[in-house]
Amino acid sequence: MANSPDQTTSLSSKGQEASPDAGDKISNFPDYLIHQILSFLPTKQAVGTSVLSKRWVRLWTLVPNLDLDDSDLCTSDEQAKMKFENFVFRVLLLNKARSVEKFRLNCNGIYGHLFIQTWICSAIERDLQEVDISVPEIANEDLVELPSDLFFLKTLKILKLYGEIMVDVPGSVCLPSLKILHLREVKYANVESIRCFISACPNLEELLIETTLSPENMVNLNISTPTLHTLYLRLNYFFGDEPPEKKININAPALKYLDFSSWGLLDAKQYFVENFPCIREANISVSVPDQFYRSQLLKAVSGVKCLRLTWMMPDDFVDIVPEHDFPLFVNLTRLELRGSMSWVPQFLDHSPKLETLVLRNVRTCTIGGCGWRWPSVPTCVLSSLSRVCFENFEGSEEEVEMIEYFLKNARVLSTVEIYTSDLSSDSKLCLLKRLSWFPRSSETCQLSFDSGTPSHS
Repeated sequence: MANSPDQTTSLSSKGQEASPDAGDKISNFPDYLIHQILSFLPTKQAVGTSVLSKRWVRLWTLVPNLDLDDSDLCTSDEQAKMKFENFVFRVLLLNKARSVEKFRLNCNGIYGHLFIQTWICSAIERDLQEVDISVPEIANEDLVELPSDLFFLKTLKILKLYGEIMVDVPGSVCLPSLKILHLREVKYANVESIRCFISACPNLEELLIETTLSPENMVNLNISTPTLHTLYLRLNYFFGDEPPEKKININAPALKYLDFSSWGLLDAKQYFVENFPCIREANISVSVPDQFYRSQLLKAVSGVKCLRLTWMMPDDFVDIVPEHDFPLFVNLTRLELRGSMSWVPQFLDHSPKLETLVLRNVRTCTIGGCGWRWPSVPTCVLSSLSRVCFENFEGSEEEVEMIEYFLKNARVLSTVEIYTSDLSSDSKLCLLKRLSWFPRSSETCQLSFDSGTPSHS
């Protein structure tokens, strides 16, 4: 039975009453438009609109989106916690929408895993299209177990899970409509959970996996799907001196965008990446001193047009990939590097169409120099490089030599941008005067200093 006006009003926040004039104007909207407007609001605010006019008393109960978010106060105030519990139960009971398109639940685990599981079960009884569940913390270390029905929702298109949630994939799982899957810091029932999950999603287009791998939380990262366009893979390893025995396997022939970060010990023999023939953009951040591992990653993304690369190694580590293992980046037009200067010459030599080079927090080489003298100038420097940008510029002699090289050899260079927060105004002026004396191959090249945030257009 539908709720009374008094019951509905009790769910809204205090002090939310609007003027009669405002209520009368909004009441002229057709129901479908009001439902659409309310669907963009958190459920608490949508319920609060029931005080606008008599017509609005029940309108929120037909909104197809449920967005439930507790406040920080609930973690320390027992009364606030109870109010949120009651609010969620009553909203789920009173919502009369024929189907719930989106269900978002963001709550602390103080409510206990049984309450949270009950709320999830109540929501998935309708034809859900999007589920977003975040449980940053949980009481008594009891993880939230997902109802098995969630893995058989034929209408589900988006699934996002974060926090203290146990992912236990049934053997016959089937999610034919799922296109976006995010798994952030969740726990897995067994080492094959991810493989089973992905294999049950024949139309998956976007995948995000963020996890900390340790002896207590280990899983095979077997990602093999022909439809995947976008992959975010963020891994942290805590294994002491022992690398993980489980393998990482990525096979995604339709992949266009890769965001990959890996921090910690990793045995390259356990890592396998196939080439991505359709890839156009990649963002890679790793800290593994293994040449095979690095060259394999570079070969996999060698077709990109835009590459952001962070290679964090010890200062005394010579991190150049051998020449015979360094791939040719035939499509690369924009490169952003963070790490050792030793990477710059190799990329210039192997990127014939490079137009924009951004160097962020580059450190100087401590062994053998950076190799800034070539028998011949790279093709991109002669014909396509038009913009060079230094971020967090420190004014080292190696950085100055690099600028001198580009000014002297880059024929179509239009701008050299230098962004620094460490140099004083006097130091900037002295450096600018020094740089202005360097010969320039491009008559239109402009030098600029700035302390602000650079534009990456």
